[in-house]
Amino acid sequence: MPEEDRKLSDADVNAIVDQLETKVAERFYGDLGRGVWGVVWKAIIVAIVGIAAYGSMKGIK
Repeated sequence: MPEEDRKLSDADVNAIVDQLETKVAERFYGDLGRGVWGVVWKAIIVAIVGIAAYGSMKGIK
């Protein structure tokens, strides 16, 4: 089977790199956003449980 000699132009390489940079940035910021919201959500839950525990301890006295 004969091998084809394919060559990419500079414009092709730049287009590929631009697309790759865009995808990497989108994934990074998407994951970062999910991580931040996950931490915020956990902090809210801990605060609610802490307030409930404090309130129950205050009621026991």
